[in-house]
Amino acid sequence: MKVVSRFEANLLRILHFFLGRVPREQAVPLLLNAHAQPPCLSATAVELVQDALAKGLTLVLARGGGWRRERHLRGDRVADGRLWERTPPAELGLAFSRHSLNFLVWVTAHKPATDKPGWAAPIKELSPADSLLLYLAYSALHGSLRGSEAAPLVSGPALSRNALCRLAYPDDFLDPAEPLPDFAPWTTGLGACILEALQTTLAQRWLETERDKAHVGQWQELRARGRAQEAVLLAFLQAVETARRLDLARFLLRTLARVLTPGATADLWGTRVVQGGPRMADRVETTQAALALVRQTDRFQRWERAARGVGFFDDGYEASQLTKTDWERHGGDDLHARAQTILRATDPLRVQTEGHP
Repeated sequence: MKVVSRFEANLLRILHFFLGRVPREQAVPLLLNAHAQPPCLSATAVELVQDALAKGLTLVLARGGGWRRERHLRGDRVADGRLWERTPPAELGLAFSRHSLNFLVWVTAHKPATDKPGWAAPIKELSPADSLLLYLAYSALHGSLRGSEAAPLVSGPALSRNALCRLAYPDDFLDPAEPLPDFAPWTTGLGACILEALQTTLAQRWLETERDKAHVGQWQELRARGRAQEAVLLAFLQAVETARRLDLARFLLRTLARVLTPGATADLWGTRVVQGGPRMADRVETTQAALALVRQTDRFQRWERAARGVGFFDDGYEASQLTKTDWERHGGDDLHARAQTILRATDPLRVQTEGHP
């Protein structure tokens, strides 16, 4: 039996909460109170943290989608199988910096309601594994704490500029002055492998995000959410397009296939509240913002049309075939047609023109 101090036991319990292995009712009380921080952690505690990260994060990636047999790009070729079958094990190693342990110590020692500012670390010093842990912490805290309680825990550039946090929770970051994260590191190497494993999780998050719009009560909030989502979408989609990793945006196609059903109307995106806008310009901007994801069907169609033009002997042929397969599998032509119908119905200028030729 390994013995640790009370502080170290609390830290380990919080870590396991972040990894989805401890229920929130056991961890949240620990997060809401300050705990006396020891000068250092024991070797036993550090060993247990390392073991929890090694096993817990592997399980998170496997359950998140890594276990699925999927097809993703490796260079210009398509690799089939589970994540660990598509990628050599040496390329899947998760290397943590000292900042991960510092974060766990900080979140255990501090009381959110009184300890400000939040935890901070140089963004350039964070490894993909560090960023993944921070994302899991953010996900665990999302919905578990009230805004004033969670703010110090999730504030600071290390989390607000975390690519995974912004991609999964775009409408949590409504300040337009907040710099967007750099998505380029997540389109190659280990970062891309992590995104592959999170495709199912990201699709579910975006589905929840889109459905939540129907319950927004103020048009200003709806516009702010939509603008935040659009900023993330444009930055992310441009990054995968530049890196020629269009397969990493597959989770968005999955989301569109779930929301752009044959009977879908603009009401799903909360457009009824748009009528509260004081000016037509406000109503138009709010509607466009609310439909930020729907409007990206144009980009997906452009990718598919470009893929059609790649010949058998051309570079990138396999990648182009994967793009076409994804589009066809999710009924891309039907999705685009439904999206255009909704966009036309919510464009007051177009409706006015068509009604009064």
